[in-house]
Amino acid sequence: MMTTEAAVRRVLIVEDEAITALDLSTELIGLGYEVCGVVDTEDEAVDAAARQVPTIVLLDVRLAAGGDGVEAARRIRAQQDVAVVFLTAHSDEATLARALEVSPFGYLIKPFRARDLKVALDLAITNHARDAAASRELRSMAVTDALTGLCNRRQIDAVLGIEWARGARSRSPLAVLMIDIDHFKTYNDAHGHIAGDGCLAAVAAGVRGSLRRPGDVVGRWGGEEFLAILPGTDLDVAEALARDVVTAVSRLAIPRGPQAGDGHVTVSIGVAAVTPTGDHGSKTLLERADRALYAAKTAGRGRVVSGGE
Repeated sequence: MMTTEAAVRRVLIVEDEAITALDLSTELIGLGYEVCGVVDTEDEAVDAAARQVPTIVLLDVRLAAGGDGVEAARRIRAQQDVAVVFLTAHSDEATLARALEVSPFGYLIKPFRARDLKVALDLAITNHARDAAASRELRSMAVTDALTGLCNRRQIDAVLGIEWARGARSRSPLAVLMIDIDHFKTYNDAHGHIAGDGCLAAVAAGVRGSLRRPGDVVGRWGGEEFLAILPGTDLDVAEALARDVVTAVSRLAIPRGPQAGDGHVTVSIGVAAVTPTGDHGSKTLLERADRALYAAKTAGRGRVVSGGE
């Protein structure tokens, strides 16, 4: 099995001069890199990159059979995330400008020293890892509620659509919990928005901690409301899980304070479950949960009410 260290040091050499390719391969192995392939044409470069999944492609700008290294880089980057470092004997502005079009992570002018090669590849690995981490963070921000760390409304809508379709295919039940913090406006008015944000974050953590089964997804539905999506879950199990959530939030013992009615912060939950079909979407499921939540509020809050199946 490939180790993580080996995985981040895999280099594909794309070079049309056989002697240069051999020297590069020898040098890279001596520097501790794994050479996962040596090819010399544009098409071979694209195929080898797909098969070998290198971390770095060391790529000559001019290739055998009239191939174009810049175009090869463009094709490789279109199919996978990989750091490209160009090799070239041409340092003119036109060649450099074309190479920069594909955002390479390095550019080595022949002839170069072994130290230059090592520095270029080490920088490519570091910068590629940094960019990949930044991209992951941006993707996470796009689907995560900043205050609670739960899925945001956009993501929870997407997950619900996916799980509805999955349930319709497998004829398995799908349940949702619509969760609302009781008297939250009063709490917010009494303690201020900063304390209100802290309350929201704490309750969100309590809800998430209660729903730890693989596949369960919890998101911020809006304001002080959360939605839990429970694939493969019937009404009885969903009700039991909802009661666990009510208990977990109560155990947080967040004081409401005299202006908010004393006692501790609680949640009310509306539960609904259905076996999805292609005849209607998830809107009916949400409406049942919403009506059940209203009933829980009307009945005194801090409780679970079922909207049926």
